[in-house]
Amino acid sequence: MRQTVGDMIRSMVVVLAVVAAILIVTWRPKPDPVRTVDITQALVTARSSADFAVEVPTLPDLRATSVRWEPTEGSDGSLVWHLGYVTPSDEYLQVAQSRAAGDAFLSEQTAGGEPGEDVTIAGERWQVFTAPERTSVVRMDDGVTTIVSGTDLLDQVMTVAGTLRAGD
Repeated sequence: MRQTVGDMIRSMVVVLAVVAAILIVTWRPKPDPVRTVDITQALVTARSSADFAVEVPTLPDLRATSVRWEPTEGSDGSLVWHLGYVTPSDEYLQVAQSRAAGDAFLSEQTAGGEPGEDVTIAGERWQVFTAPERTSVVRMDDGVTTIVSGTDLLDQVMTVAGTLRAGD
């Protein structure tokens, strides 16, 4: 019964200090949810076994999150070069290349996109495909289908398509 307001404040300070110490000791920063991967080994494998020029974008700010050199359901057994990226604006972007050219492959890689207008990117003819969640540009050249798709605006997808290079 002889407790004062000062006693209550001192007790609260002690309790808050203990809680703060526990938080400081156990707090861990959240890691970046995007896990990047090294594309080098898969790129060497794809370039050594593909009968076409395997291309990669040359924009430095793209973070590679997936890489594959294997057939897909829509490629009818043809190997598909696939690169998945996160753009600087945290949007998804992918590059796919294959000798597969059927409607199933196009639908699979463009998320069911509908064909639209033709555009010229870096002097080459591409066709725009639009789906609710993805915008794609598709180039068919010499039996090779190259698709750049993304959740970003068409301008960004076209910019990436314009930087594709086969390299050494």
